[in-house]
Order: sequence, then structure tokens, then C-alpha cells
Amino acid sequence: WLQGHVAPTDQSGFHFYIRSMSKGYDSCKATAEGSVTVCEVLDDMPFGRFHIAHLTFAILAVSVLAIPYEMTPYMFPGLQIHFGAGREELSTFAAAFQAGCAFGTFVAPVLADRIGRKPTLTFSLTAAALLSYASATARSLHMLLVLRTVSSAIWAIAWNTVSPWYIEFLPTRTRGAMLTALSLGWPVGRGISICCSNYFHSDWQKLQELPAIAMLLLAIGTRFIHESPRFLAARGRTDEARQVLQEVHRSNGSEWNSKCQLCLDDSSTQSMDERTWQELFSPDYVGRIAFCWTLFSLLSCTTILIDTWGPLIYQHLLFPHRTVLPHGLLMLFNVGDFVGLIISVCVIDFIGRKGGFVVGFFVQGCILLTLSGVHGQAHRLGHYSLYVQSMLGVMAASCRSFAWEGAVMWTLEAFPTPLRTAALCSSRVFMQLMAVLTLKVSADYLANYAAVQWLQLFGGCLFTAGVIVTIFNPQETAGQPLAEGGARSRVASASRDSRSSRTSCDQASSP
Repeated sequence: WLQGHVAPTDQSGFHFYIRSMSKGYDSCKATAEGSVTVCEVLDDMPFGRFHIAHLTFAILAVSVLAIPYEMTPYMFPGLQIHFGAGREELSTFAAAFQAGCAFGTFVAPVLADRIGRKPTLTFSLTAAALLSYASATARSLHMLLVLRTVSSAIWAIAWNTVSPWYIEFLPTRTRGAMLTALSLGWPVGRGISICCSNYFHSDWQKLQELPAIAMLLLAIGTRFIHESPRFLAARGRTDEARQVLQEVHRSNGSEWNSKCQLCLDDSSTQSMDERTWQELFSPDYVGRIAFCWTLFSLLSCTTILIDTWGPLIYQHLLFPHRTVLPHGLLMLFNVGDFVGLIISVCVIDFIGRKGGFVVGFFVQGCILLTLSGVHGQAHRLGHYSLYVQSMLGVMAASCRSFAWEGAVMWTLEAFPTPLRTAALCSSRVFMQLMAVLTLKVSADYLANYAAVQWLQLFGGCLFTAGVIVTIFNPQETAGQPLAEGGARSRVASASRDSRSSRTSCDQASSP
């Protein structure tokens, strides 16, 4: 019964797990000619050891890459002591990372779509590790800014390659939950940053050396991962894609029928060399890419500002007489973010991307506005004031991932394989350029407004962003198969049952 059961397309992803527990499921059984696309092979592969190992490595990669990003505000005290940096210099230090990321994000799709996901990861992680270690030897703030900008550019190449590489192995039914699970590594990396900051205090050199060692070890680990079969198929390297799929099935403890022919849909036969960024502006995709750029720009005006100035704002809000960051409270907020990610994994495919945006923007904004109101009535709450405000901060932090991961998932799901990395990277370029602007502008007003006013500003911006995203969201992408080709792929996928629409099948090898 397990082998014969096929879950309806409108049912939850749990049917996939029930169906996939049969290790004898045959990827080619459903097709008369024994020919399938990469998407169908991955969708029909039983959930097993490979998926667990794939998710584990990806979470580890995100944890490592989160450390240099989240370390920014925790290096401020050390820079103030060693270089006498003021708010202007600190904002420049934070903006330098975003500026470098903008350049690296622009370069990432060129490398990832030309030489492959795996080689790009190995190269960028190694180079970022070396540059991060070199940054720890800087003797002046200007030298540190230059090295930080260059290292962040290389960091961005690795960061923008991880998500496309990871998602291109995932089955359609559980893609949302597994992609959200990837982000569990981010609060782990942030937690490492907080703990190291608490341990090393103002020693900013040690805080630079830590991510260098971690990224170098991760680069060594990339030797044991597979290249994306979707990328290989889109490049016309079907023999290599077939080999990867066979190795993946073998590591998963399942078998892939050797008589099965690996096919591409009609539009996937177009080489990725023929794709250009100009196709993002074709009538089929111009609305989607405009929404992506708007969405990520809104994140730069909200989430990135909270990540950068949040520790200082919460210090002045809840502990105005302290001169050090409240590491315990910040770790509590980090736990809230981790819990929010776990909740997101469980519900993201049920509420869809639109529901995720509602929680990430509307709900988080309302909680921050409530927190600012509670702070104004702190005298009435007495000793319970700090507890109530801390819990509201944890609740707000738990909503953060819904907006952030929803934006990444929507972008990855809305575009086909040849354009997926370019779409995500161009969106992040917009986000990082906007972040440079907002960080510099906000630094000029940081000391002129009270912490509670900044909370009100953040809450209002999040609420406004929620309105914009809700109105202009062009489509729901949750539960839809990833397109392997370009604009014409929808025609092929609409006639999926008609095998005559497929071309460029590689011949199956003999058993």
C-alpha cells in the first residue's frame, strides 16, 4: 500500500514522508519509457540518509558564515578602545561589510553559474578565511576597512552560492520546511558570536580570527559534497548529472533504476551560457524581479538595521546605566530567533510565503510597537517591567525568520535554474546597497533619538513593509515545482504527462 499510495497534490507534505519510507520505490515506475527529469528523480527519491547529511552540512555552512556577519556589532567596543572609533567610524565599519557584500553578490552568479556551485564554494570559503585572518593583523582603522570590504565581498560569494546549491537537491513537497530548517544554523552562528564577544571582551583581533578558522575548515569539508544535478543538467552535462544522482541514491540507501533515462524539458535544453541577466527583465520575469528588489530593500531598512544597532538600542532601553552590551539578554533574543525558526519549519508550507510575510512584517512590527508602549508604562509594572519587555523582545525575535527566509524562499522558487542565482544575487545587491545608505543615515541620528523612539520607528517600518509586500506580491510559490528551464518551461511543465514534449534525453547505460 505504501508503494502504491500517491498523495494528492493539494495535501500536506507529510504524505511525502509516508510515501518515501518505502526504500524500494522506483523513480522510473511511473513512466512508460523510463525517462524522467531531474526534478522528478529528486521528488521520488525516498527521504533518508542523504537528506539528513545534506541538511546537516548546509546548517553547518550557515552557522560558519553567520559568524563574521553577526560579529559586526560585537566588535564595536574593541574598535572604540583600540582605534578611538566614534559613531561615524562605527557606521562606516558596518557599511563597509555591506558594500563589499554588494560587489561579491554581483560576482557570485557569474562564478556559480559558470564554474559550478561546489567549486565556487570551495574557492570563496578559502579566500574569505585568509582575508579574515589578514584583517586581524590590521594596524590602522583604514587598513581594517579595506581588508574588511574585500573579505566581505568574498564572503558574499560563498553566502550567495549556499542557498541555490542546497535548494537544488530538495524535493518539491517538503522544500519549504527543509529550506527553512537551513536557517537554524544562523542563530547558532550568532550565539557563537555572542559567547566569543563575552569571552574575549574588547579583543577584536580574536573575533576576526575565529571565523577565519571556521571558514577554512568548512572549505575543506566541501570536498565531500556533490555538485548540483540541476546545475549540471541545465549546463547540458547530463552524464555528470546522472552520476551525481546515482551517488546520491546510493548514499541514501536506495536504488535508482539504471534503465532510467535522464531527460530535460524542452526549455531546459537551452544552455546556461545563453542566459543573460537581461532575461530577468523579460515580460515573464520583470514583475517578479521588481518584487524581489522591493522585498529585499525593505529588509535592509528593517532587519539589517535591527541586527546592527539592536544591541546598542536594547542596552540603552533596558540597561541605561551599563557600559557593556547585555550579552545575556541578547542570547535570550537569539534563543527566541531559534525557536521561531523551529516553528517556521513546522508551519511554513501550510501558511505559504504570503503567510510568512504577514508574521515577519506585520506581527513583528506590532510587537515592537507594543514593546515601546510597555516601556512607556514601565513605572506601573514595577519589578515585572524588565521581564515583560524581555519577553516581548523574544517574541519579536521569533518573528524575524519568517520575513527573512520567506524573501529568500520566494526568490529561489520564483525563477528557473539558469536564473535562480542571478535573481537572488541581484536582490541581495539591492538590499546591501540600501543597507549602506540606511546605516550611514541612521548613524547620524542614533544619538539624537531615544531608544524607545527607535523601536517605534522599527515597528512602523516593519508594518509599512508588510502592507507593501501584501499588495504587490505577484504569486504564491509554496508547493510549486522548481522550474529547470526558462520562460518556456511552463509550457513543458503544463504538458508534463506528454513525454513527447521532452527532448535531449541521454541514453541509459546498460545494467
